[in-house]
Amino acid sequence: MESLLDGKHGGMKFVLGKVRSIRERCRHRLMILHLQLLRVVYGQRPVPLSYWLAIRSVVRGFFRSPDPLFPPYASLQSTGAALRLPELQQLLWNDMLGTWTIDRTTIELFWGKLQRDRPAVVIECGAGASSLILAKYAARFCSGPRGSWSVLSLEQDPQVKQTIERRLAQHGLSEHVKILHTPISESGRYQLNPEELWEQLGTSKADWLLIDGPAGPEGCRVWTLTLLAKFCRPGARWFLDDALRDGELGILREWCHVPGVSVEGIYPTGKGLGTGLIEDPQQVAAR
Repeated sequence: MESLLDGKHGGMKFVLGKVRSIRERCRHRLMILHLQLLRVVYGQRPVPLSYWLAIRSVVRGFFRSPDPLFPPYASLQSTGAALRLPELQQLLWNDMLGTWTIDRTTIELFWGKLQRDRPAVVIECGAGASSLILAKYAARFCSGPRGSWSVLSLEQDPQVKQTIERRLAQHGLSEHVKILHTPISESGRYQLNPEELWEQLGTSKADWLLIDGPAGPEGCRVWTLTLLAKFCRPGARWFLDDALRDGELGILREWCHVPGVSVEGIYPTGKGLGTGLIEDPQQVAAR
């Protein structure tokens, strides 16, 4: 009798596991189609945050999954060889994109916006493929004598810092990016040395702030805007990668209430790219 009950219990677990697997595959497929539809409707514009929060509630009600809007990693993965940008394709040819790094479609969107906005100084949270992309941009559009760095990258992992520095050197791009080792606290907050950052910036301030770090507890990137706003000019644009995760959606919702910050929404590409402006850095930094 006991073995019969164990068999029934095991069979039920198997069935439930299959049901969960089917439900998750359905969710993945729906999220992929959802993003494709939004890209058709919105084109190069971000989708308002209010929409994402509303649709997350609906999807969570059906699927009860963590990060219900987040697309499957398999749908994001490619190598740099798949890029449709010749200037970046060679640079990232063998890089695996879309898992722990920025994905192909977001890179292509990002590259277009770099050329449109032409930021002279960029602060980046988290070194990686994006550092190489920013360096390539700076080499093409920010050449000439400068009193400060074109790209300042904050990286918590010294090994990642060394790896990206080697990659930059291999491509002759080292002069355009300065990577600062910036440890994090137990809560995932950057332990930033402001004097070191001011020393590197000189009299310049950032036109763009790209937030793809730190790596840490859910929601740990919430501190990045208030920490780095004072190093940005009024009207500086910010981007937040992984914006379709629950933690980042919560961050964006909180930033909506930060004086001096505007949240424009999320681009429906890759893992979600949140964007907005630092309209008044002094108000943000004083929070």
